[in-house]
This record gives sequence, C-alpha cells and structure tokens, in this order.
Amino acid sequence: MGEKCSAINWRDAYLIGHEQIDSEHKKLFELASEILNIRNQPEKLKDAIKALIKYTKFHFANEENYMRSIRYDNLPAHILLHKTIVEKLNFFIQNIANYTKEDVIDILHTFITENIIQHILLEDKKVHHFRRDKKELREIFQWKDDYALGQKMIDEEHIKLFDIAHKALVYNDKDVRGHIKKTILELYEYMNVHFKDEESYMREIQYPELEAHIILHQKIIEGMNHFIKNLSTLKIDDFERKLIEYMDIWLVNHIVYEDKKITCFLEHKEESFDDFLNNYVNSI
Repeated sequence: MGEKCSAINWRDAYLIGHEQIDSEHKKLFELASEILNIRNQPEKLKDAIKALIKYTKFHFANEENYMRSIRYDNLPAHILLHKTIVEKLNFFIQNIANYTKEDVIDILHTFITENIIQHILLEDKKVHHFRRDKKELREIFQWKDDYALGQKMIDEEHIKLFDIAHKALVYNDKDVRGHIKKTILELYEYMNVHFKDEESYMREIQYPELEAHIILHQKIIEGMNHFIKNLSTLKIDDFERKLIEYMDIWLVNHIVYEDKKITCFLEHKEESFDDFLNNYVNSI
C-alpha cells in the first residue's frame, strides 16, 4: 500500500516544473536524509546541519533571483518566508549542544515537513503558477499517479474531484458563466461528500489524528465558499487561474501531505502512535 515509511523520499508530487529549482529541492532532501542517517557522531551531525544551512541559503538566493526575473508580485513576502526559515536553522545550530539526540531528530523532522515540503507545495508552486500562461496551466492541471495513496475509494474520489474541476474549464460554446457556476457548485457538493467518506474511513480504521484532519477539511470547504462568493467578480481568465491554483496547490497539498499520513498509519498500525509519527515523517 503505497511507498514504505522508512526514509525521506523525494516524490514527483513535489515537482514545480522548473528544472533548476526542482534539482535544488531534491538536493535539500538529500542533505536532510543524510543528517537523519547520522548516528552517535555529534561533530559529523553538526557539520551536516551546517551544510544544509549553507545550501538552503544558496537555493533561496537562486530562487529569489528567479522571482525577480519574472517580476513575481509577491516577492517581498516570499523573501520574508525564506529569512524566517534561515533564522530557524541558525537558531537550531547555535543551540544544538542543549538538545538531546531525540530533540535533534524531532526538530529536524519538523523543519523538513514544515519548512521544506510545505514551502514547496504551497509557496513555491504559487511562483510557478504566476509565470505560466493559460494554456500551460490547463496542461498541468490534471490528476497524477504520484498523488495516489493506494486506497481505492479515496483515490477514486480524489480523481473525480479533479475531473469535475477540469470540467469547469471546458465551456466551448456554452453559457460560460452559467456553466462555471453550475460546475463549481457540483465540485463543492462532491467535495463535501468526499470529506464525509474520508472521515468515515478514518473512524473505521481508528485513525488517531481524525479530529485534526476534520479541521483541515473544514478549512478547505471555507476556502471553496470564499471562492464561490467571489465568482461573479472574476474575469474568465482570472477564474481559471484561481481554480487551478486552488486545486493544484491547496487540494494537492492536502492529498500528498495530510492524506498520506492515513496510508502510512495503516502500514504501521501495530506500532505505537509515536513510532507511527516518526515513520510518517521519515517517509515524506
């Protein structure tokens, strides 16, 4: 059922479509993986973390130069996010002597998940949506096998969500605004159905993070409500961009990050929950 939860693995779901940036993201994963494989060698661990900090700064500088070259409209906020991530790493290395071995691993896990994976899936993807024209956006907007979790019902429902959203972009000679409104309402209704099915499944398998996952579902629904309310104010081109951004960034992030925890939990159901969390973080 899906990939094993035993090591930090780069996944194609993290690709954003820029060769150099994707290559540098992969390198960050390699450096992080090397750190987590170091055992009982404090100096080697410290050197490996310093190497991660150095490469992170190098990558951020390249990424910021690229954003300047395309005149990315949210550059200042993105630079601030980079600065915060570097500050966290610097604080960590300055205080590493005060941490136990277990603390070091926990802090690194958090850094990898919240400051590498989440940053790629949420913030970096926005940059590469910004640079694409309508035709390119349509081409990238599709279900990918790498999103599959290995649970038939959930995967089929995820695929249907993409199918409905894609249908909203195919209007040809139809009443465009009427077609869009009808299809988005269909998407909204099916999203509610899917989330209820997924929550029932999590109850059935006694998934320990059910309540937190339900809150995430509620936030996605709130985002869709906001999107629907603003439909009438959007031009057709703006609508397409907003819909693809919503699906490709927020929903894909939820699938490949949060829903992945469910399948990983099943693979390690006999373990303690703490062991499960460690195995999950190592899998992403």
